[in-house]
Amino acid sequence: MQIADFANFIREIPYEYQSFNIKRSIWGNEVNQKMIIDDIFSGIETISISRFDLFQSAWHLQEFALKVLMWGYPTKGRGKNIENLLKHENFEKLIRQLKMLEGKNDLTLAGIQEFQEIKGLGMSTITKFLYFKKVRIEKYPALIFDQKVLNALNNGRYRDFGIEKFKDIKSNNSVFDYMDYLSFMQSLAARMNVAPDQLELFLFEFGSNFKEPKGEEGDLDLM
Repeated sequence: MQIADFANFIREIPYEYQSFNIKRSIWGNEVNQKMIIDDIFSGIETISISRFDLFQSAWHLQEFALKVLMWGYPTKGRGKNIENLLKHENFEKLIRQLKMLEGKNDLTLAGIQEFQEIKGLGMSTITKFLYFKKVRIEKYPALIFDQKVLNALNNGRYRDFGIEKFKDIKSNNSVFDYMDYLSFMQSLAARMNVAPDQLELFLFEFGSNFKEPKGEEGDLDLM
């Protein structure tokens, strides 16, 4: 089975529509950055944030940063990463880094590593910010590098050319693995005639949930 077998399906994925419901009951009790959070909710108990919304709000940095975190972690995730990141010193560092992206055509690996120095930020979150700011890294457009996407690439179910390099990678926190990921995704998306964003969302939502049907009825032709 190959990811490319699902090209027709992937080509129809409206990736900008992907949205999550964010509850005030979860985020409204956050002490740090409370004023910005209150402004985002504007008295509403549940809001919906989509990829399209984040692309549109990318230039209002403080609101943008909070909305990306809400979209990526509707329940705030596990541990204290969100809590740490929203502390005044760390949040200000994040805003400064995002500000530095404005007007730039690309970002170096060293630039990504500067983001990693901020407490509470891992590659999954960093790449969300880079993606919604439409940054290019070493000629490649940024894509979200979520652990679920990496799990789909290294689960051994797919045989697409180049995917073997992800076989033994367990964590998505290496900038060098990220560059391999961008190269692979760009190349595969071009071969499939799909947007890299569609491919990334497919892997996130479905990549680990498909198994090639084999048995008495034979293989299923997916094309």
